[in-house]
Amino acid sequence: METKIEDLKEMIESCYTYGGANRDTYNFDTYIKKYELEIGKEMFEKTYTEHLSLLKDEYTIQFNVGTDSDGIIYNSLIKN
Repeated sequence: METKIEDLKEMIESCYTYGGANRDTYNFDTYIKKYELEIGKEMFEKTYTEHLSLLKDEYTIQFNVGTDSDGIIYNSLIKN
């Protein structure tokens, strides 16, 4: 189960960095919500709420930090 929780946290980070991770976003519905079935509602709510709060409080998104050979632009999370 610990691996699934870490996977959820990584997905929240990715979504937060690229378009948002709030409940009213496409990212939440498409990428984050599915973890609720894998780890259970209670653990999902706890992990989601705590990790998103941590990101909002302690990190800043740095935009356009790099571009790969296909022209895809990358963002990064920077700890405040």
